[in-house]
Amino acid sequence: MAEELNVTIPARLSEVRELSSMVEAFGDANGLPDPKVFVINLALDELITNTVTHGLEDKADAEIRIRMRVRADTLILVMEDNGQPFDPTRDTNADVTSSLEERSIGGLGLHLVKSFADRVAYEFVGGRNRLTMEHDLTRA
Repeated sequence: MAEELNVTIPARLSEVRELSSMVEAFGDANGLPDPKVFVINLALDELITNTVTHGLEDKADAEIRIRMRVRADTLILVMEDNGQPFDPTRDTNADVTSSLEERSIGGLGLHLVKSFADRVAYEFVGGRNRLTMEHDLTRA
């Protein structure tokens, strides 16, 4: 039987390591391949870092909720926060064609997060940002 991960963490970068361990345990319990677990942890690290650094910087009650479940060969990851509205699905105009020396800073992390997922959706509901990412588990 597949397990679900449902956790709320304080909006601190120091929480990423413990969350990563929880994601690994979730992956083991659900038989997820290690490369998929690595990609999920990489995405969460990027998203949480951006959220803490840019969206929740002065909020006393800042928190981040993570929900993960497997349903019908699809890994569904939902991340919510109570920060300022920010839609990471909008075009970040990441420059992926220029050399590293010519690129401006920013946007590449979100571009990678979106490219790793098969489907990404954003909504601002009830004063919370909600990002939903789906990963097809039948694809290599």
